[in-house]
Amino acid sequence: MSLLTPYSPFPLATAPPLWADPFANVASPFSLLPALGRAFDFPDVRSVARVEAGEDKALKVVFDDLGGYENINVSIDDKTNVVTVKAEAADGSARASRVITLPCAVQNTDKITAEHVGSRVVVTIPDGSQKPRERAPEPAKAKPLKVQLRPAAEARAPEFEADENEVGFTIKVHNIDPSSARVEVDGRRLHVTCKATNGSVDFFRAFALPRAVVKADGVVAKVDGADLLVVTVPHDALEAKQQPAKASIKVQKPMEVA
Repeated sequence: MSLLTPYSPFPLATAPPLWADPFANVASPFSLLPALGRAFDFPDVRSVARVEAGEDKALKVVFDDLGGYENINVSIDDKTNVVTVKAEAADGSARASRVITLPCAVQNTDKITAEHVGSRVVVTIPDGSQKPRERAPEPAKAKPLKVQLRPAAEARAPEFEADENEVGFTIKVHNIDPSSARVEVDGRRLHVTCKATNGSVDFFRAFALPRAVVKADGVVAKVDGADLLVVTVPHDALEAKQQPAKASIKVQKPMEVA
């Protein structure tokens, strides 16, 4: 199921309850709210995807930090109960994605609404569209394991910098997961897609080169150190500069009339 909300908010609708307390025999989803979803930690330590309790037992799934994106797609997988938001700038120069797992299963998906307000996307799941999750079968015997908990490493957003030197153009991307880096060229545009170190969010940047790339094999992308990507575009990998024309133009005289 897909909820498209690129420009204007959908009207909010709440379906009437279809049964009495669907969570009577299981843990209430509201008691699980503090531990929900996959939180993406940024330098300001704000959660960009979370579930909140709304009015009339509705659930509100809130996605932050989506300002500046015009094309937004919201989808809910009614098999896995996963909500996904994909956003893209109008000119295609930046993309972002958010994923979170709901504390309950969903039904009556036509009653679920979404709206894009400022930098937030809010998905509203009314009480009538919620139902208990199916319980997993109990294991025969669970063997206790000792696990040492360690604080999660802080995920820092990648930092992009571009420079021109005598060799060509150099683009450096700091704080990335090296295994996630992808570099593509398309004419005068160079695209870099990557994930932050210890992060799960995709980052995308497009760089405009002065001339089109004609020798793609001349472009070099390599990982320097643990979390630095260096992309080098030599001058000779680009199309040759056009020399400005210099000539004397003959001025035509008006034709004489007999």
